[in-house]
Amino acid sequence: MPSHRRVRLLVVAIIAMLVLTFYYSGEASRIQNQKFYRSTLEAMRAKEEAKHMKLKEKIQDTIVKPGAGAASAQVGSADIERPAVPMAKGTESKNEEMEEIPIAGRTKMTVPKVKGTQDSSLNTGGSDEKKIEEKVKEEETFEQLDAKSELNSILKRAPVIIFSKSYCPHSKRAKNILLGHYDITPAPFVVELDQHPIGPALQQLLRENTGRGTVPNVLVNGKSIGGGDDVAALDQSDELASKLRELGGKWLSEVVHKTPESALSDAQSRDVQFRSTINSNPNFDPPDIDNSTPSANSTHAVKMRYIHSEERLPIPDNVKVHIRSRVVTVEGPRGKLVKDLSHIAVTFGLPEKDVISIELHHGARKGVATLRTVRTIINNLIIGVTRGFLYKMRYVYAHFPINVNIEKNAETGGTDIEIRNFLGEKYVRRVSARPGVDIITSPNVKDELQLSGNSLEDVSQSAADIQQICRVRNKDIRKFLDGLYVSERTNIIEE
Repeated sequence: MPSHRRVRLLVVAIIAMLVLTFYYSGEASRIQNQKFYRSTLEAMRAKEEAKHMKLKEKIQDTIVKPGAGAASAQVGSADIERPAVPMAKGTESKNEEMEEIPIAGRTKMTVPKVKGTQDSSLNTGGSDEKKIEEKVKEEETFEQLDAKSELNSILKRAPVIIFSKSYCPHSKRAKNILLGHYDITPAPFVVELDQHPIGPALQQLLRENTGRGTVPNVLVNGKSIGGGDDVAALDQSDELASKLRELGGKWLSEVVHKTPESALSDAQSRDVQFRSTINSNPNFDPPDIDNSTPSANSTHAVKMRYIHSEERLPIPDNVKVHIRSRVVTVEGPRGKLVKDLSHIAVTFGLPEKDVISIELHHGARKGVATLRTVRTIINNLIIGVTRGFLYKMRYVYAHFPINVNIEKNAETGGTDIEIRNFLGEKYVRRVSARPGVDIITSPNVKDELQLSGNSLEDVSQSAADIQQICRVRNKDIRKFLDGLYVSERTNIIEE
């Protein structure tokens, strides 16, 4: 026989279950008969009905069937059956199908199921959605067909087609090379995709056909030779003309790289035409020529270009200069220096004995400035192998004296510098000098370092590294002036 405690627990559990059952069943019946419950269901079904009505109106506006004009005009709100609002208990028909829906997430109520009219309207809505999707696909197909026909008509205009955008600098670079540096017959045809009516569709079609979805895209007989960087690389290696002849075949009658003389004659012929236009039309207003960088909003700005620019540099007697593929090698009494200038598009020549010429054709302002840069670089190489470079650095401190130790690195063979007691810190600062740079303490001047070498870049960069590692942080540098600073720049061998 179970104990009294177990019997007591069992009785309490049964009573609790009965109370919960009566409570929820009574509350459910009250909820189903309440006015708020009925109005909530009515609002939910009215919302569903309005949504399907909007869908049907949209379908009627977009899809036009043959012979359905009169029938569609007769369709109205009377043809759509309103969903029934659940009534109080005892008023529903016995033949209605019932369904359970959750109420406030607590229990499930049994309510009349929506009639078949709404289900059929849902089915109709699904089929109409499919029709809309099919129509969208048909429109996309029509746009693709238009793009294909437009692309075919464009490809028939010229063997060389340049697809670009008017604001793209890479497109401007490719057009400048193909139209300004070469005489191509027939002339290349330019398509500005940002101004074309179906430019995005053409760009997508080019992505699918050529595998290149960016601009510029240069096509020769329908084959892409790349973009702005590819065209510039081919032009720099003098392979662009041969590439155009190879792909153009018989359709390209002439591909010639413009020489300075031909460019000058073209400019003169354009000048003659310009003067004849002014003489024939006294009201002619010539456009302004802007030599500055064009702004983003000015699309008609013209950039001034110099037909031919040249810088010359004399070579001393005891120096040998060798240039191959724009890699400059200079040999002199103090040693040998090599500098790679292959990234700068200039031409080297030897117009006279012991004279180097640096030339640039059709260069803008920045391009002409690179000529002087290249000349200065080679001149510094010549000075380095003949006289060398010497930098002097002084210690500056107010209270804590700076200690500098110079050591040879056994692994690299270079020179390492240790800086101690900077601002009284126990942290040791270490700097490795560039290869070919010698560092010593000055024999005559207290608290001075001397950096010497043949390469101006290595000597100056080593001095900058030493000065930078002693930079004062988180303090007012107007008061805390401690550090190592460059005090003098000179040559090892004075003239």
